Amino acid sequence: MSDVAEVRRRVTAKLWRAASLYSFPAWIAIVAPWIILRQLLPVLMELVAAVLYSWWTKKHIDAHWISWSNASFPELEDSMHLLASDVDTAALSSVAQLQRARLSQKIEHAFNDAACRHLARRYLSFPRSLIILSCLLSVAWFFVPAQTTALKDGSLINEIKAKPSLQHHSALSVHVTPPAYTKLPAFTSAPKEMQIPENSQVRWCMATPSSAESAKEALSIHLSNGQTLIFVQRGEVHCAEWQASETVFWSWSADAAKTRIVLKVQLDQAPQIKITTPTDMVQVLAQDAKQVRIALRITDDYQITQASMHMTLARGSGENIRFSDKEMPVPQGKDSKLREWDKLWSLSELGMEPGDELYFFVRATDNADKNPHITRSPTYTLRLPSPDAAAEESLALPMMVKVESLRSQRQIIIDTEQLLADIKANPKLNPNLIRTRSEMIAGDQGALRRRYGKFLGEESSLFADDDGDHGDHSDHDGHGKKGDSAPVDLAAQYGHAHDQEENATLFDEATKKILRRALAAMWDAEKSLRAITPASALAPENKALEAIKQLQQADRIYLHKAAFTPPAIKEEKRMSGDVLDLKNTSKKQNEAAVIVPEAIRNLLITLQRQDSLPALWSKTARDWIAEQINNEEQRLAAQAAIQDVIDGCATCRPALAAWIRQGISHAELILQGRSVLKPKQNSAFDKAWEASLQNKQPPSANGKQP
Repeated sequence: MSDVAEVRRRVTAKLWRAASLYSFPAWIAIVAPWIILRQLLPVLMELVAAVLYSWWTKKHIDAHWISWSNASFPELEDSMHLLASDVDTAALSSVAQLQRARLSQKIEHAFNDAACRHLARRYLSFPRSLIILSCLLSVAWFFVPAQTTALKDGSLINEIKAKPSLQHHSALSVHVTPPAYTKLPAFTSAPKEMQIPENSQVRWCMATPSSAESAKEALSIHLSNGQTLIFVQRGEVHCAEWQASETVFWSWSADAAKTRIVLKVQLDQAPQIKITTPTDMVQVLAQDAKQVRIALRITDDYQITQASMHMTLARGSGENIRFSDKEMPVPQGKDSKLREWDKLWSLSELGMEPGDELYFFVRATDNADKNPHITRSPTYTLRLPSPDAAAEESLALPMMVKVESLRSQRQIIIDTEQLLADIKANPKLNPNLIRTRSEMIAGDQGALRRRYGKFLGEESSLFADDDGDHGDHSDHDGHGKKGDSAPVDLAAQYGHAHDQEENATLFDEATKKILRRALAAMWDAEKSLRAITPASALAPENKALEAIKQLQQADRIYLHKAAFTPPAIKEEKRMSGDVLDLKNTSKKQNEAAVIVPEAIRNLLITLQRQDSLPALWSKTARDWIAEQINNEEQRLAAQAAIQDVIDGCATCRPALAAWIRQGISHAELILQGRSVLKPKQNSAFDKAWEASLQNKQPPSANGKQP
């Protein structure tokens, strides 16, 4: 072999080794899922594919390594074709011989390990789509039941044979008849875990046993809630019936292993109402609005029998507000489980005029048999402001009387904007004039803030004087005293009356929150104005104006009528004086509620001490768990713990005690004080005084009679 062929062989071998090392982790990622699933055939197929890919890589390197080298290594001077041919060196020209000798010296240094890895990543990149395809196929193989070969496994067959009690289930069938309103078909299944609708009729049936002994073994079905269903003969079969009301697990008395099979009951859900438009609970329309869009969506798990939108129109103000109600049905589509209504209403169709408010909500009813579910959405408000609302200069509420010398918040904003416009038009404006105007606006803002602050109990001001006259009050006492000798009512001057009846009952908490927001914005605006920065005062001034506008609507409040409907009076008991069925509604004070019943306390003590359990303990525990534990999975686990203890598992008692303790709620806090009456203890003086009154003689100095 010539030197050129040897160099060519070494270079291609290096490149093939680098490409193999580069693709090796990818092949591991492809084969690993099938090795985990223990699938031999896919592993063998991928190993064959890896060998073929290695052979293809070798051929690909032999065909293209010359062009790769010329493109990647500038120091080889695009002369690698001299090493590709097997022409004898003596047959070449002197220049070609010299270039081939130079390449033989450079090529070993150029094709180092790092350079070979670089060429493999650049020209021999492994297709990552094969890794994704292999992972997806392995996941599908794992989850598709048709690919399961567990029944062909010898160990599992031996395990089934070791449990002859499961063979009894082959003679038992479960018939489920869903309620008629669900429109679901009835079905029959072998005993297994299943999910059924609420109020479904479940029947466990088996062929009539040939012997009396077999009939005794298959007498009943035991439910986890404590119910026992007895098989009743119906012709050639024995059946036990139950109406599904809660999720339980059941076991058959003929099963010696007491296999527990879960029967999950899917509760009938109430209709779901979603109002997509408008998005806000209170939607303020534009003054020139002519239309408004209302969009809603109602869904139910079975069928929506009735859906309607209730509208209440409010017109007027103060004590002259009139309400008119109307109800409109939501149209039904092709799908009985879904109702959608997206309509662009004209204001004339809704009967709205400027200044009116429209309150609406949606009510939906499903098709449940006994107790249909009724769902009601929150109440939304559409408000159409009147043209005069923007020009009103009134204060927040009708009872807040405006003072003539008090400037409105809108006028303060106008003055601030005018000051900013003057500063922008005349940058050389006198600074003293700017300060004077800014402080005047700040004074107006402070006066307005104090006016609103009176409704929250504020009485002092950091800056300007109050509205009232706080001059000399020395003559108020009528004695004409002057100077320091005059009496001063410090409590009236510096005190603050907290528990004022009007302040406590005049406004609700929501109105007070809006007042606080307005006052905070006024404080910020006044601070910026007094700092001679009117530009930063404009934003809080607008926030205060927005809060005041919101307060102006506080005189109109909509509350949905929720009157109490008393039960009908039985005429046969009226005026009869019979009080046997009446309950005493008088509340016993100063008595804490019983958190843990005595039966539960005794049961916990018995479980903790490993003593013999009391009579009817299982019913007590089941009733407690059904009442206190609402989570479905936790309730099943607690019922399983009860069944374990019934079956004689002594180590399961702590688990049952833990489930019972979980149902114990926290003790309530008693806020009412306890009244304890104690006899009055007379002092020595009282005793002496009483004795003196009895003897008609004055007592002595030491409290004794002379």
